[in-house]
Amino acid sequence: MRYPAPATVYSVGDFVRRVVDSLLRGHCRGQFLCARCLVKLAKDHLDKSYATADITQVMEEIFSSPGPISSVPMSTCAVCGRKKMQCLGVPVPMTTPAKP
Repeated sequence: MRYPAPATVYSVGDFVRRVVDSLLRGHCRGQFLCARCLVKLAKDHLDKSYATADITQVMEEIFSSPGPISSVPMSTCAVCGRKKMQCLGVPVPMTTPAKP
């Protein structure tokens, strides 16, 4: 008898990280955003059942250990324009011109 595979339980952090990664690699690619703007954007892209306090807590964790996302200690946020903020982003790689 085969038993079904155990269900995977995702945390709020898993969903928030997925949304932030998706935003920074998609719509906001090449831009650096502050925590306040990322919380707002994540809240807009998640189900309404996620509390802002929970998203903010996860965002603090993301900023302390961003993983493959680049952290810039002093930057201007591309959304709100606040200067000298710690921001996260995924830089667009430089492309080299094609050789003839």
